[in-house]
Amino acid sequence: MNRGNKLLDYVKLLDSSIQVGGFTHSFGMDALIAEGSIRDVADLESFMRCQLHPSIVRLEGMAIKGIYSAADQKDTWRTALIDKLVHVQRTPPDLREHSSAMGKRLIKLAQALHPWIDFRKLEHTLSTYNSVGCLSTVHAWINHHLDIPVEEAVLGYLHSASNACIIEASKALPLESQNIQELLVHLTADLEHEWNTVSASAADEPTQATTTSMKSLFPSFHMLGAGLHEFKA
Repeated sequence: MNRGNKLLDYVKLLDSSIQVGGFTHSFGMDALIAEGSIRDVADLESFMRCQLHPSIVRLEGMAIKGIYSAADQKDTWRTALIDKLVHVQRTPPDLREHSSAMGKRLIKLAQALHPWIDFRKLEHTLSTYNSVGCLSTVHAWINHHLDIPVEEAVLGYLHSASNACIIEASKALPLESQNIQELLVHLTADLEHEWNTVSASAADEPTQATTTSMKSLFPSFHMLGAGLHEFKA
């Protein structure tokens, strides 16, 4: 099976329109709609640009890139550490549980779709270091084993998450089909610009090989919160 077909089959697992799709949470958007903070397409676009995109790019996007680097070096400890960092950073707690549950579901689905991949290695890593297997971690690990370039893996994940939120919002808000299509076009460009900016900024920052810091293990993690910058195993 060629790489294009493998990627196409895998992306189906991330399709939010399918029950088995990975993205079933809305990153807090549903609560904002319920309380009236998001009422129309302009409010939705503001939420996506100012809250959702920066969050998923700096957390999940950079985590996927970090998992690829760890997998290249066969560094299972770093894979588990990045997974834990994503888990604790994803708040509120119910989103953590959703991400973990979806990660486990994705492993089972991908096992059926790609039986030649030895998922025991991933499961052993998660078990050994008492990690959870977040959705973005599992996504990255699978794509790495399918030889999907890291940029495709990152952007595929980010676009799936963004599109899932728009689809969910369209169920609760009076959005016209044309408005949704225009919003998708605008947000696609915005999301890719956000990723390119953050990824380039992280690549430009020097890292110190002599220390085990969040900046060296997980580029851009210093942008997410204080207190874990020099976390050690």
